[in-house]
Amino acid sequence: MSLEFHPLCLTLPDMAKDAFAALVEDIRRNGQHRDIVLHEGMILDGRHRYRACLECGVEPRMTEFAGDNPVAFVVSENLARRHLTDSQRCLVAATLANLSNGQRASSANLRSWAVTHAQAAEMLGVSERAVQKASVVKRNGATRLVESVQAGKISLNEATRIAALGHKSQERIAQIENRKERNHEMTKAINISNGRKRPPPVPRLDFVKAIEQPAWVQTTLGRLENLIQAIKDVQIESTGFAQRLRSDANWSDERFCERFDRCRPWLGALADARDLNPEGQEQERAA
Repeated sequence: MSLEFHPLCLTLPDMAKDAFAALVEDIRRNGQHRDIVLHEGMILDGRHRYRACLECGVEPRMTEFAGDNPVAFVVSENLARRHLTDSQRCLVAATLANLSNGQRASSANLRSWAVTHAQAAEMLGVSERAVQKASVVKRNGATRLVESVQAGKISLNEATRIAALGHKSQERIAQIENRKERNHEMTKAINISNGRKRPPPVPRLDFVKAIEQPAWVQTTLGRLENLIQAIKDVQIESTGFAQRLRSDANWSDERFCERFDRCRPWLGALADARDLNPEGQEQERAA
């Protein structure tokens, strides 16, 4: 007869497939090292050991939980063995936090082990604010998004921004493995949800005519502003953008360096334009 997993046991994320395969092989060769711990007729700790034993035909060795705080036991046992990211720990803490601001747990069978956000944060070694953010992701996040945070594939900060979108957009973005591609798709989805659309590009053949128009400079600045807003939508400010430019850019790529060198004089000219403007200088002197 197969055993059920205790709800506390399920607050921890599943092992990665390769790690579980290694556990199965280790138990097959060397036997089960640690007992599986039972509580209330369910597996409190050791669900992966239990599944591995069944998979390789080893009789599981079990023991009853003898302590008085199953929450602290599960957390301490698994934090010592599992290499969880900060985002994963926050999500575990949010799952444990069934009491918030003194509210009563909704289910009687949970009251004996429910904890507040502050208690869960202290147990998992994270901030209470981060646990609250994780609770929002659990509440508003699509299944694929929450699973990606649990698996350590998406950070909590990124998931918080994605969770503000519709579930279809969340599911689509959460499937993208590359972080830069996810950010690109997230920016597009945010712009669409905010009702913003990119201005139509000026056809290359009509560009000469376009720059002859009196409003050309204003239109061009508007397009630059849209680009800057798209960057800020993913919570990257100018200093952060400069840091990303220094750290993420491939400065050994000749083509990239050529493009950067072509852009740099224009950026500098834009920064100096206000100082060179006589009206701007008069305004500054008047101030």
